[in-house]
Amino acid sequence: MSINIGLDKTIRQQLSQQLNLLLADTYVLYTKTQNFHWNIVDPRFYFLHLFLEELYKELAEDIDELAERIRMLGGRSPGTLKQFLDMTSLKETVKELSGNEMLQKLLSDHESLCCLVREKIELTGQLDDEGTKDLLIKKLRFHEKSAWMLRSHLENLN
Repeated sequence: MSINIGLDKTIRQQLSQQLNLLLADTYVLYTKTQNFHWNIVDPRFYFLHLFLEELYKELAEDIDELAERIRMLGGRSPGTLKQFLDMTSLKETVKELSGNEMLQKLLSDHESLCCLVREKIELTGQLDDEGTKDLLIKKLRFHEKSAWMLRSHLENLN
């Protein structure tokens, strides 16, 4: 069945491809955050354990919203770990880290996603896709707030 939502097929395909990249990064960050939630050892364990849980729950919602938007545009959402790892710009963390090192890694990833999402917002504006632009603005606010909160945990350490 054809899609008639006011966006040309080539534009929808271009947007879907860009959203797939953002979806992959978000999934890798989700996995990293959940890993840190499970494995953090720190004097602030209880608080950080709960904080990281809130972050990965929000990321899970973002994953679903991004995948659904890709489908709305007529694209196919990636859904395997291999696909996500092949597309992501983020690095996995496999070694044991201190609590502060975990927070620093997450901060760096959220800041990277802020920059990436800003680029995608600019593209959606150029392509007149207000629906995707609105979704991405919400994502940008989440990553900016997360970066601020993570930075606050590390502020007196530098």
